[in-house]
Amino acid sequence: MTAIPVRHVDVFTDQIFSGNPLTVVPDAKSLTDSQMQAIAAEFGTPETSFIVPPKGEADYGLRIFSQVKEIPFAGHPVLGAAHVFVSENKEANSLSLLQNETSVGILPIHVTPGGSSPKLIMEQGKPKIIAKLTEQQIQTVADSLRLQRGMISKDSSPQIISTGLPQLFIQLRELDQLTNLTPDPSAIRNLESKFNLTGVGIFTLETSTPEASAHLRFFVPSIGINEDAAAGSAAGGLGAYLAIFDLLPRNKLKDFFIEQGFEIGRRSRLYVQVEGDADIPDNIRVGGYSVTVSSGEIHIP
Repeated sequence: MTAIPVRHVDVFTDQIFSGNPLTVVPDAKSLTDSQMQAIAAEFGTPETSFIVPPKGEADYGLRIFSQVKEIPFAGHPVLGAAHVFVSENKEANSLSLLQNETSVGILPIHVTPGGSSPKLIMEQGKPKIIAKLTEQQIQTVADSLRLQRGMISKDSSPQIISTGLPQLFIQLRELDQLTNLTPDPSAIRNLESKFNLTGVGIFTLETSTPEASAHLRFFVPSIGINEDAAAGSAAGGLGAYLAIFDLLPRNKLKDFFIEQGFEIGRRSRLYVQVEGDADIPDNIRVGGYSVTVSSGEIHIP
C-alpha cells in the first residue's frame, strides 16, 4: 500500500463550509489515469485536482477530474490547486506569478499575499463568441429550462461564449426568478449535447449582496455536476458577456465580484477583472480566496 497525501479545500471563499469544495492531490506523479478517476469518484467533490510534473516551462502541471471523467479546464480546480501549491512549497511563498500547465495550455496565476491565505487570480483564454442564438433556439432553451420567455431580459441576448470552455449565458430580469428556478438536469444535459456546451449559466444583475455585480447559477450535468457552487470558468465567460452587452460600466468591469452558490448553501465570491475597450474583451482574469479544510492521505494498493 502506498500512502498518497490528500487535501480538502474550499475555493472562492475565506470561510470553511462555504465556497466550492475540492479535493487536491499535491503529488500525483505516481498515479495512473484509472487511479486518478477512482480517487475523484471516491471523494465525491465536484472535481479533484492532481498536481503533476510539468511537461514544459511551468511551475507545475495539473490534471482535473470530475466524478465521471477528466476535463481540460475548470476555474475552481485551478485555483484550489494553486492554493495548496503555494501553501505547501516554501519557494512558492515568494512568487507573485505562478505558471500552471493544464491541457488547454499554461495559465498564469497572480499571487497577492494577505491574511491567512493569498488572493489568487488566474488569467483565462481570450474570450470568443461561439454562437448567437436565434429566436427559435432561445425559445427551445427557455422551454428546456422551464422559463417563460418574458423572464429573459431584453438588455442582452443568450449567447455561447468561451474563455476556455463553450458555455451558454442567459440573463433573467429578476433575482426571484433565478433563485426559484428548478431546471431538470437531463434537459440541461440535452442542451449541452445539442449546442456542444460545457455548462449553462443563468444570471441576473439583481443580487443578494449589495456589493456584488451579478448573481450566477451554473449547471453542468454533462460532467456530473447538476449545479456548481462556484465556477471560475463561467465567471470568466460571464465577465466577457457583461462587457459585450455593456451591462456594467467600463470602469466597473476592471474589478468586480460575482456571487454564486446561494441556492445550494455554498455561498461563494468570485472576483473578475475584464480588460480591453473593444467589443470583445482582450483579457479576463478570475480569482478569489481559498481555505484548506482538512489534510490526510489515501492508501493506494
